[in-house]
Amino acid sequence: MVTSRKSLSNAFSKYGISALLLAIVTLLVVTLAAPVAKADNANDMAKGLANQHYYITQAVQDNSGIKQKNPNLDQQIKDTVNKLKGKHDTRIGILSNSDIPQTYSSLENYGNFLYGYLSNPKPEVLVMVNAQNGNVSLFSNKLSASERQTIINDSLSSFTTQGLAAGTTMIAQKAADKISSNETSGTLITVAIVVIIVLVIAGAIAYMIISTRNNWKRKVAGVEQLANAVSDQVVKVSDDINFLPDASRQQADAEFGAATQNFSDANASLRELQKVSPVTLLLKGADYQRKLDLTGAQFEQARQSLSRVEQQVRSLPGY
Repeated sequence: MVTSRKSLSNAFSKYGISALLLAIVTLLVVTLAAPVAKADNANDMAKGLANQHYYITQAVQDNSGIKQKNPNLDQQIKDTVNKLKGKHDTRIGILSNSDIPQTYSSLENYGNFLYGYLSNPKPEVLVMVNAQNGNVSLFSNKLSASERQTIINDSLSSFTTQGLAAGTTMIAQKAADKISSNETSGTLITVAIVVIIVLVIAGAIAYMIISTRNNWKRKVAGVEQLANAVSDQVVKVSDDINFLPDASRQQADAEFGAATQNFSDANASLRELQKVSPVTLLLKGADYQRKLDLTGAQFEQARQSLSRVEQQVRSLPGY
């Protein structure tokens, strides 16, 4: 009996160890075969933001609390980026604490990296939300730091009252609206500057035209005054020349004829100079100034010739 019991005990010990080993091996096989949750890294986030314009990490999607409060989170964020795509290129990333790489240590640093990475095209807005602790960061090269912070501050209450998706959407929408507002203001300022420049240029041109016209009128008036004096002299000399004796008449007639010819030519030139436009004077002022000087010289030459004829008449005995 002793021998029999000992053999049975040895048999149970042998089979027990084998069963234990089999159980351990089976557990290892099952464990290795089961899918292991893969943490989202920077590449996953960057690709998602680049390709579909938004990315929600697996840790956020698997969080039952977030899922319960935001059952349609994925669709709402997708709708937001698609709505804003035609207005201002907006990207949205939603993650948890565990999704922020240790290299970047904070949501702000991580968002800066992602915004710098994204290109072709460069998004106008990137919204990063830590769904676990409620931190929010906004990135845009078309908004100043103070503008971005104001948008975040104005939208934070919506996360509590309306939920994660609504709060994120509000920030994205406000950022896009602010960019549009800035662009409109910039356009209006540009238009205003252009209008002012045009008005200044127009005013300067108008001033030059008016100034040139008035200055030209004064110059022409001086020649006109000389022309009127010579005209009166022509009438007077034409009467006085009849008193000259025949012996002196021939020389006086020649002098008078030359004077009246100069007077006639000068008058024709003066009429042309009276009609010159200020714009023409701005372009060819020097040429017309020479012509005006020559016209004045012709009137002066005619006046001197007429004066000589007058002198002959006054030298007559008994005049």
